[in-house]
Amino acid sequence: MEQRKSQSAPRKRVSDSTERKIQLIRIIILGFFLFAVTDSIGRWFVAPGQSVQGIFRASVWVMCLVSACVLFFAMKKPQKQVTKVSLSILYCLVFVVLLLISGFYRWQTYETVGYKISVTLMPAAGLLVELWHPRFLKWYGNTLKRIFNLDSIRNATFAIGILVFYGLVALALFGMYRASGWLSEYSRDVVQWITEGEINHNTDHREPYRNYSSLLNDLNDVQLTAAKKNGLKTFISLEEAQNNSSLHEIGTCDLYYLDKLTHSIPYLVPKAEKLLEDMGQAFQDSLYNRGYSRGHRFTVTSVLRTPESVKKLQKTNVNSSSNSCHCYGTTFDISYRTFHTPDTGNKASDEKMNQVLMQVAYDMRNQGRCYVKYEKQQTCLHITVR
Repeated sequence: MEQRKSQSAPRKRVSDSTERKIQLIRIIILGFFLFAVTDSIGRWFVAPGQSVQGIFRASVWVMCLVSACVLFFAMKKPQKQVTKVSLSILYCLVFVVLLLISGFYRWQTYETVGYKISVTLMPAAGLLVELWHPRFLKWYGNTLKRIFNLDSIRNATFAIGILVFYGLVALALFGMYRASGWLSEYSRDVVQWITEGEINHNTDHREPYRNYSSLLNDLNDVQLTAAKKNGLKTFISLEEAQNNSSLHEIGTCDLYYLDKLTHSIPYLVPKAEKLLEDMGQAFQDSLYNRGYSRGHRFTVTSVLRTPESVKKLQKTNVNSSSNSCHCYGTTFDISYRTFHTPDTGNKASDEKMNQVLMQVAYDMRNQGRCYVKYEKQQTCLHITVR
């Protein structure tokens, strides 16, 4: 009798300590699964030779672990399924808002596009796992038992079947992890569409070969005549230039880069300023139309010269003239050796930028907007507005 009572007695409940350990293990497994999926998808967009900062991936791992913890308890405590799903969806929305506020989407650029997409969807993936994983395993286990006529989950065949399932998941994740870079071009398109509102798939052109040293050969006499016609009537000092309403101060901007000026000051007449801006725009547009990212800039190395700066320059450059075109605010020099590329995206080589700059100057000259002298010793284009 006592033996029967002992057999019918309820099983001892699992201790609270053991239950907490089981919960912690489940949370860690879910967090690891979310990170494995997120990291694998993120790597699809990383081009060969590019890398993602370790701190970025570490932050992704922390977010996966936090999401696993939140989703686990959101699905555990509420009794009604509708409440569970509603709380989980609310967390997914709050999660995206927090990403926006924290500046996560501004971290790096196209290299991390895949990570940003997968992290955004990661809470939703965790929700689906919490909703369907137990049901799937139950269905999978019952299917195995039915196929193999099993009578116990302790059967070796059943255990092998479960291991096969997890093995397939592991292989799939490993394959995703190995497939690095094959979506990198699409990630550039995504960034380009977000930042520029359009996607450019044009391929690079072979520039026409021209002897620009002979084609861009407008001598100083011709340029000086145009400078006197369109520019200042008298030479001025720095203080006078600052108070002269016929001059505009220029500086580094989105269209060009102004070098550190040692023998000139950053002022031009409006007509010359407009020419410089149009050349910068044409330079960027030409590169963009060849499939490169926007943000490439040429370097302006000399602008308006004062009598003091001319004297200073003559000490180091014997070819410098006291009656330079630069003294009229109509002339500027652009280096054909020094360029500035964007921090990210499809960058053009110095050779390509040199070719495009020459093409732009050649076109502007043919349109009658300027005179251009190809300076070999100074490695620049000496340009005067017409």
